[in-house]
Amino acid sequence: MITKPSNIGRWIGAIIAAIVLVAVSFVGFRAFNARAHANAEPQSGAQSPQSDSTAQSGTQSGDTPQSAEPTPVDVPKPTPPPNLYAGGQIGAQATAQYYLELRAYSINMGDTEDYMMICDEGEFCTEFDTDVHTLHTDRIVTRPISMKYLMTKQVWECTDRSDDTSGTCIKFDYSETPGHAVRRDNNTDNPQYSTIGLSKESADTDRHYEAVMLLAYEGDTWVVKRVWSQEE
Repeated sequence: MITKPSNIGRWIGAIIAAIVLVAVSFVGFRAFNARAHANAEPQSGAQSPQSDSTAQSGTQSGDTPQSAEPTPVDVPKPTPPPNLYAGGQIGAQATAQYYLELRAYSINMGDTEDYMMICDEGEFCTEFDTDVHTLHTDRIVTRPISMKYLMTKQVWECTDRSDDTSGTCIKFDYSETPGHAVRRDNNTDNPQYSTIGLSKESADTDRHYEAVMLLAYEGDTWVVKRVWSQEE
């Protein structure tokens, strides 16, 4: 059965996974596939959520490093869910959950290897990989972020009209909990990020989002092609 997404036209480019950096926060999904500008529609012909590029949250300047070297976080790598390699909707949902966990882990630890294996959003994945490594060169994460898949709302077969990418779309709710980090050296140039946004707002409370993810089953693995999200 093909379901149709609701509230058409109110979706924006995703902002997921906030990290707070001691007076500076960064959102790991500031432009969750912002370049897609995708019009993913169910194959039945009904239109689904659209994606627009989001502006960077806050600022990337004015950080003050601490005098003593802070202790970086040590977060275990997420365990692959049991149905990760299953076909059908159950495998797609397991991959969506794993994708969120790996994205948070990548930002926390600077290790993007497993994330890149299921991220198939073209240049966005490559730029995220670069941004994560730049982030860990410039900053020390002292409190980890977390992202939690909460519930599945809808699943349907869909096509991104911008490039005819077809697959399975999942609409779901998730939460993110911000973390903290500090700059290593405030005398160096502040890096610019294309997939991670910085903000001086310190948000210590959970945020809740609704997202749509387009996945494709390639070989024996689900890969993520597109993601759109908005805060609830």
